[in-house]
Amino acid sequence: MTVDPFGTAAVRAAALGAWQASPARLREDANVEEDHARGYYRDRVVVELAQNAADAALRAGVPGRLLLRLARTEEGTTFVAANTGAPLDESGVASLASMRASSKRDAGPRAVGRFGVGFAAVRAVADEVSVLSTTGGVRFSLRDTAAMLDQAGARVPALAEEVRRRDGSLPALRLPLPTDGSPPSGYDTAVVLELRDEVAADEVRVLLRAVGDPLLLALPGLVEILVEDADAPPRRIAGVHERWTVASDEGELPLALLADRPVEERAARSWRVTWAVPRGGAPDGGAPRVVHAPTPTDDPLDLPALLVATLPLDPTRRHVAAGPLADAVLEHASAVYAALAATLAAAGEDPLALVPTGLPAGPVDAALRPRVLDALGRMPLLTSAADPGRLVPAALAVALAGPVRPDALAALGGRIAGLVTLPHGRETQARALGVDVRSLADLVEDVPAAEPGQWLELYEALASLAHDGAAREALGSLPVPLVDGRVVRGARGTLVVPPDLDADALAVLAGWGVRIVDPRAAHALLERVGAQGADAVALLRRADVRRAALDAPDDEQTTETVLALASAGPLPDDVRAWTGLLELPAADGELTPADGLVLPGSAAADLLDPRVMAPLARDVLDRWGADALVAVGVRRDLVVVTVEDVLADPASLGDGDDPAALQGQSLDGWEDYLEHLGRVLGDGAYVGQVAAIADLDAVDDGRLVDVLARLARDPELRRAVLEPVRSETGGTASSYTAWWLRERSGLDLGEPFLLVGAHGPLVRSAPEAVRGLDPELQRALGGVTGPGELDARAWSGILARWEPGTEVPVDAATAVWRWAAPDEVPDHLPALVAPGRIEVVPAVEAAVADAPMWWQRTDVAAMVPASDAGRAAAVFDLPRAAELAPGQVGSGGVVAPVPDAVHLLLRDAPRAWTEHDDLTVDGVPVEWWVQDGQPHAVHLAGLASALAQCAGRWDLRYALEAVLVDPARAVEAALDQLP
Repeated sequence: MTVDPFGTAAVRAAALGAWQASPARLREDANVEEDHARGYYRDRVVVELAQNAADAALRAGVPGRLLLRLARTEEGTTFVAANTGAPLDESGVASLASMRASSKRDAGPRAVGRFGVGFAAVRAVADEVSVLSTTGGVRFSLRDTAAMLDQAGARVPALAEEVRRRDGSLPALRLPLPTDGSPPSGYDTAVVLELRDEVAADEVRVLLRAVGDPLLLALPGLVEILVEDADAPPRRIAGVHERWTVASDEGELPLALLADRPVEERAARSWRVTWAVPRGGAPDGGAPRVVHAPTPTDDPLDLPALLVATLPLDPTRRHVAAGPLADAVLEHASAVYAALAATLAAAGEDPLALVPTGLPAGPVDAALRPRVLDALGRMPLLTSAADPGRLVPAALAVALAGPVRPDALAALGGRIAGLVTLPHGRETQARALGVDVRSLADLVEDVPAAEPGQWLELYEALASLAHDGAAREALGSLPVPLVDGRVVRGARGTLVVPPDLDADALAVLAGWGVRIVDPRAAHALLERVGAQGADAVALLRRADVRRAALDAPDDEQTTETVLALASAGPLPDDVRAWTGLLELPAADGELTPADGLVLPGSAAADLLDPRVMAPLARDVLDRWGADALVAVGVRRDLVVVTVEDVLADPASLGDGDDPAALQGQSLDGWEDYLEHLGRVLGDGAYVGQVAAIADLDAVDDGRLVDVLARLARDPELRRAVLEPVRSETGGTASSYTAWWLRERSGLDLGEPFLLVGAHGPLVRSAPEAVRGLDPELQRALGGVTGPGELDARAWSGILARWEPGTEVPVDAATAVWRWAAPDEVPDHLPALVAPGRIEVVPAVEAAVADAPMWWQRTDVAAMVPASDAGRAAAVFDLPRAAELAPGQVGSGGVVAPVPDAVHLLLRDAPRAWTEHDDLTVDGVPVEWWVQDGQPHAVHLAGLASALAQCAGRWDLRYALEAVLVDPARAVEAALDQLP
């Protein structure tokens, strides 16, 4: 017989009596239980049972240990939550069987549950619940509740009707029943849930996987949790303070703050706050990013620490109830949070990791953040740069933005009060606390200019700061001394030059506005923070130097300055483009631009016309030397220049205001060449660099052939002829030099010619000027191997020279039909005007023969017998013969078999043909024809042509004729076709 130590019969009788007296009360109790089980506590069964376990341990004053076991039985899956602590008593049973009437009203300040609703969470997963304790046991059963209500309903029809309407959704936790059993060994109480189904089992299994350190932190009454699941290895969770850094505080609240809280809560005046961060690992240790009050709520909290606080909750127990009480607890929480940060700082860890950034995640987060930032800002947390053993509060701190090496900070710390060291990546957090985070540039601006001789010492001390891009940018405001005695702020725009450059030239450049660093202060730091290293070429490339020099190209000081820089080494084409305008004395004493002069006795003096390119004065050559003079543009030989950023469009040229902007300024016919590139590559095509030989128009007329010979021998000059110009889309065109020699040299290279040793129709022989050149150069100057290599322009010229009625040799006509591709549709072209006669005819009188049989139909049009009829029709814009006449064979004729010997040579030849005495097509006599694949002919030669056309082997028509005349020759003819 089951003993009833807790008086459950009286509890049941009271509940049943209440329901019988007022069936609406049953409805209210059922709705409340359903709301808590399916709504407020739908996913809280593990947390709520753990909370009850923690409170039981606190009431008994013992360490709380909790066993969470999920086990399969024959009847289904059972979930057991066993705990140490105060066992079940009569008031506890009454509390379990009621809603919001907790037995923990007088629990201590660390008690968690006190409102009598958490136990309802078991109904989310179970209909049969037992609570077994060392003092006895009770059970709750939906099945038994339904049976008892059926009996009671028999006497109260209204109650029976309410039960029926609820369709099994009944308040199972209101009617406790005594039961036998005991908790697992070592535990004082166990809650046993017979899980409703496998879905409920999976829900509990998910909740068990989430059990970890955060639960122990939230429930200080627990010191150990054992998790046992048949589907997973067992887990023991204990020693949480070994893995977490924790800061806690507690106290008592003024009674006035609880005035608006429910009566059950007004006695709970104590508050407690705990903040925790893991020792390493994830910022939140994997805990849910929510407020714990003290168990998890649904209020998000995006702070990098776990918060457990006795915050007031709304009736759902899932959200913090806003109001003065919550504000007071959050004030205490912010102070504890700052204490946690101080603990981290004292331990050498990063306290700024706790500073919140970004937007708040919810209302509690939004209320807590400003309080936290204020508390952290007043706490000494930041390490002094000058004294690492001293901590500085954020309100008094100055920090450098960006990563800075400690030794550099230490050097600056002695000069800047309150300078602190920030952990990497914590600038945002520091600013949030009120730290004066300043750029290195701002700090450097406060550094006074050094005394003479101390510049290098200052730069060396700051050099360690320029270890990355951000720091180098910040140091850009350093004071920098210049050669003219001035001190400027910022290295950007200054030049560090080699020590061997001419001092007088540097002084002149400084007078032109060039900011050159005093060589006594030259340090690698300056180039790292914005100064530019500049050699002689870089100085001459500067726009301000170019403008100043060109404002007075005949000034002696300007000339000496440029020549002094040029003597340091060769100058590139873009610099020579303007230094060539410096005026130097010619042999006759006349001031002449440098690029209009030649060195006396040089190859340039031998090849170039002295009326165009005058010799340089001998004394100037003796003073400066040939290399410096050649560097600025004086000619010693033919010169290859490189024009940059070329567009195939004459409109792309500069307007002449800036000589360096004029592309191809020393290249004769450059605009015409750009127009040529536009025709070949497309208007506006970008071709980038173009290498070209300059001053070709200055070559003495009698020496052009000698220039060609020199091009053949000199590799650099040769490349300027041979290398084609390429557009970015992949097209190619001839080089400027090759174009100039063909179009403007007067060497009769304007039209294509045959390479020496080549033969072919339509193309002229090589001119005398190129016959001594190798084939590669001949090709670059217009040489071809035959008409198949002619370009569109050449074809247009050939066709334009022929007059209508002119008889054309067959090889020339065949070349036109096969290869011609003029850039414009020709007005005249060669065509068959009668059998065996080819003449030039107006294009409007011609048509393309679709097949050889149409060659006989010159009555239709002059025929163009192209091997590719489609191509010829497109190139010459001609109709096809079949479009002009139907090609209908006349009546008559006798069908005869094609001799078998033919098929030895042409296996696919037709098996029959039609023999005619008189064959007409469209009423016009012909010798043979093919209609619908059927050969027609008046004799064997015609049959051979028809069979060859049918088989697509026009090349075999004469062999076929021989076989038709003498079938015995079939084998011989077939053997001729072997490779």
